[in-house]
Parts: sequence; structure tokens; C-alpha cells
Amino acid sequence: MQFGVSRSGRLGPLLALLLAACLSCWLAPAPQGQPDVEYWGHYARVAPGLGFVVNHDSYGYLDVAQEPSRLLRPQEVRQSRPLYALLGAAVGYPLTAALAGAGRLGLAPRWPPAELRFYGFYSGYVLLNGLTLLASLLLLRRLFVRFTAGQGRAWQFYALAWVLVANPITKAFFWTAHQQMLAFLVPLFCLWLALTLGPQVRRGWGLAGLAFALGWLPLVYGSFVLAWPALAYGTWHAAARRPVGLAGQLLLSAVLFALPTLLWIALLRAVGTTYYNHEAVRYHQLVWLLEAATQPGLARAITEKLGSYLASLHLLGGWLLGAVGLLLATWYRCRRSPSPLLPVPEAAALGWVVGCFVLFFALLGYYPERLAYTLLPLILCLIGGLLPHWPSRYARPVALATAAGWHLYVLLSYGPFS
Repeated sequence: MQFGVSRSGRLGPLLALLLAACLSCWLAPAPQGQPDVEYWGHYARVAPGLGFVVNHDSYGYLDVAQEPSRLLRPQEVRQSRPLYALLGAAVGYPLTAALAGAGRLGLAPRWPPAELRFYGFYSGYVLLNGLTLLASLLLLRRLFVRFTAGQGRAWQFYALAWVLVANPITKAFFWTAHQQMLAFLVPLFCLWLALTLGPQVRRGWGLAGLAFALGWLPLVYGSFVLAWPALAYGTWHAAARRPVGLAGQLLLSAVLFALPTLLWIALLRAVGTTYYNHEAVRYHQLVWLLEAATQPGLARAITEKLGSYLASLHLLGGWLLGAVGLLLATWYRCRRSPSPLLPVPEAAALGWVVGCFVLFFALLGYYPERLAYTLLPLILCLIGGLLPHWPSRYARPVALATAAGWHLYVLLSYGPFS
């Protein structure tokens, strides 16, 4: 049975998979306090043998959601991503009111005001995590249909979805107030944007308006800045036969894409606050290039940073090697077929988006291992496009066993905790 429209509209299996994978994270080993394991948080015990880590960054997210005016204060850590704090407020206030009402009806404990706000806003951020991960699964499903030219099967998609929701980042960050679930949504969104919105957008003011709308996304999460290259690729690729004047329109769209951030900086200046980017100040993200350019040894500094970036990919090494191995094996199997292994537009867009993400994160200058998993959704798109070339009687048990083995490995591994 092909993975068609009837199956693509079902949310129930996706929700069940998401909840099962995320709840299973409570079974993971609790932190034991080893000095060589980075641990920024505390363990919340749900029941004997069950629990999760509350990342200490959660309290900063909770504070700005409860009091968004904090974003206007000098050197506020969340100042560079104000819209995510406002999303936390948008879900936190209603949930807090709902918990208060449930307490008055005897359906929930009657917590003191401070605890009530904590549980209400904390639950709001967990809800945002769930919605973000669900949106990632929905985008993966749409992309799977495109990469398989509608010939994919349900088991192939769910094997990929299983890997996406059962991973170390979900394990460490789903049950805490944080933004790391966006690491899966952003690359899938950019790939979908390059394939869908970019080619469909009307040039001129249509492109300008879409660029301005997308420009608000980096105020939610920094790597959404790569949405503009995805939009530019899709628009240019669609207009390859009529490129006259497009370069100027893309330049205008880049300015409009940056405008929301510039407006936010201007608002801060209007209230007497200097814009503060915590990642740039503390971790020297991207700005290390400017710093290194003013000193001798620029080439050596870049080489060292690139080496650090490659080293950070070691946790994805198995998936990278597996994807390359599957690509070569599929090419050999289908070498006499006149049809390409992947639909050409999808393969080209995937190459562009992967290149943008690799370049962006390689030049970031700060390489925690969790950022490496931003490439995982794109790797899964490649694998998904190759699976239909293999007989189900062989590929299905291998794919499902790989997903199950990956889940068990993630679940039983010690850490990560931050």
C-alpha cells in the first residue's frame, strides 16, 4: 500500500508515537553526579525509577514568560529570541488560569501562587515542545511523500519518525522549558520552504511580503535565519528560465527578512536598552570570525574551529555513514535503471539545505553536541527517499529493527542531561 493521502491525514498514530517515545525517556538512567558528565539542571523524580532532568535554563524561560517586560532589560539572556518568550506567555497564562480553576473545583491541588505559576508556565513550555515535535513529524511526512514520489509505504515513514522522536535531544530537553525541539523543526521547515513556498511564491511584492513574514522567525530561534537562503533557492530555481530582475528582488527580500530584527533592536534603543545577544557575547558565536580577522593566524583559527565542528558530529557518525552506505548500495543496485535514485528537484534542494546548515554551524564557533542533531532530520529525508528502492521483505525488518535499536540505545545510555 502506498503512503497516500488517506494515511497522511491521520494524526492519531503520530501522537501515539510521540507520547510513547517521550514518556519512555522517564525510564532513562538518572544523573549520578559524575564529574566528567556535563550536568546543568536537577533531577525531577516522578516515581521510583522514573524521572527527568529540569534544565537550569528553564527558570530563565519561565521568568520572561511570566514577565515579558524583562526582555527590555539590559543584558537579558533571552533578549535575542523575544518571540519564543511571548509564545511561552501565550500558553502559560491560560494554563495557569486553568490550573487555578481546577484547584477551586477540587480537580487539582490548590498550589500557592508561586507554585501555581511555575506549574502553569512550565506545562506551557512542555506543550510548546510537543507541538514543535508534532509539527516536525508532519513536515517529515510531507517531505517523505515528495522524496518517494508518492511510492513510499507507511512502515518506511514510521521507522523514520520513530528515529526522529527517540533521540538524545528529546531525551534531554522535551520535559524541560527549552527551545531544543526547534532543532528538528527548522531544517525540515527550510527544506519544505525551498521545495514548496519558494517555487510557488509570486515574484515582486509576493516575494517581499513572504520574506518579511519569515523574518520574524529568527526572533523565535536563531537558526531560522537559514529560512532566507531556502526561500532564495526555491525562488531562483523556479525562475531559472526568467531570472531577469530576480537578483534585485532577492536583495530586497533579504533586507525585508532582516527588518523584523532591526525593528526589535530599534525598539530596544528607543527604551534605552542596548541589544544583547547572549550567544554572541558568551560563546562568541559567529563573531569569532571578526575577532580572528583582526589578529594573526586567521587560517589556523578557522582550521581549528572546523576541526572542532567535525569532532562534534561523532554522535551522528553512525547515521552519516549509514546514509552514505545506503546511498552507494542503492546506486549500485539501481545503476542500470534510467530513473534517478531521488526526484531531481528534491535531491537538489536537499543538497542546498544541507550545505547551508553545515556551513552555518561550522562557522558558528560553538559546537555543543546537541547542535549536531540538527542534521538528523535531513539525513532521514535522504534515507526515506532511498528505502522504496529495496524489497519490503528485506528492508522492513532492517529499518524497524534499526529504529528500535536506536531507541533502546538512546534510552539506556547515560546522559545527556544538558
